[in-house]
Amino acid sequence: MDAAGYALVDRNQFNIDPITTQAVAVRESLRTLVEAQSIVVTALPGQSVVIRYPRLANMPEERLQEAVEKEAGQHIPYDLSEVFLDWTLLDTVMQGEDKLLKILLLAAKHELIDVRLQVTQSAEVKVGILGVDALALADAAEACDNLRVGETVALINIGLTSVSIHFVKDGVSNFIRDVSWGGRDLIQSISRARRCEFDEAEKLLQNSIAEAHGVPAQQAGNEPPPPPAAPPVATSSLLDPFEDEPGISDGPGQSPAVKPAPQPIGGKPLEEIMAAPLAKLVSEIRRSFDYYEHELYESPVNRLILSGGVASIPLLRHTLSEELSIKDVDVANPAESALQMGDRRGVMPLTERPAQFMVAVGLAARGAAAL
Repeated sequence: MDAAGYALVDRNQFNIDPITTQAVAVRESLRTLVEAQSIVVTALPGQSVVIRYPRLANMPEERLQEAVEKEAGQHIPYDLSEVFLDWTLLDTVMQGEDKLLKILLLAAKHELIDVRLQVTQSAEVKVGILGVDALALADAAEACDNLRVGETVALINIGLTSVSIHFVKDGVSNFIRDVSWGGRDLIQSISRARRCEFDEAEKLLQNSIAEAHGVPAQQAGNEPPPPPAAPPVATSSLLDPFEDEPGISDGPGQSPAVKPAPQPIGGKPLEEIMAAPLAKLVSEIRRSFDYYEHELYESPVNRLILSGGVASIPLLRHTLSEELSIKDVDVANPAESALQMGDRRGVMPLTERPAQFMVAVGLAARGAAAL
């Protein structure tokens, strides 16, 4: 990893002009990176992509394409003319005496892809590869040497509005589910409990996360320097996922015209405030685990790897470990993995908040493999 960068998306401008707002953030994130002779890899959010794992009878490779397209008609809830269809052969499995081909099948509606490409075109960036963020998690885990044969790992990425749960067995993608929960739930809970504006609650959560990473609290809300002639962005945060899509509405209390109320003295500790929304998240994750282990008859999960903006909150790791009876709950840290890192200053954004860069690392690994 030679360098890392990020940019903040102005949520208020996002509601007015999502394409331009995201394009500005893309250009800013690339401002400090070397773009020459690079391949650009971007991703669609997992909750907007249909992902299935059909099993086909063993057959010659030249017959697979036709067989997959026929199978897709039974698994994709759209007319096939409305979607871009992609697939790959994951593995061969035995079912009794029959040898079956396990397929990873993906389908994304054309208009969703068009929106993503409008953003990159507006940013004057030419996309070389378009992936899916949930699959990028597995690419990142593999690049960081986090996967082992003989174990099942759940990769859990927590964004602002959704959570992706990717089960990987023996180093191979096995099942993906997305949950409608995110860091915004924590911010709203803090805002209500402390009787402060959404932005102030966001800062309190940022400080808590920064302290968990060993970053001084006063640096938690720092933003990267704005581009020349551009006004500083003051209405976004490091909790924003890289995969925000047009159409996702903001939470209450985010008006920039209202100055955030000062944090009240006293009140409930943040951990106590966050307990209820985190319990809801854990309940949704437990449902996914129950389905994976009992409905799909898969082996139990051995280890969790958490990533995303709030992954490092100690209460989250402890609650997941207790409720799921899994001792090994790790926070993703590509900076302390098998990846080779470039100049310390160039990768500083990643080393300061490594868990938030997991999807980006996976996309970079995919691009590197294609060169």
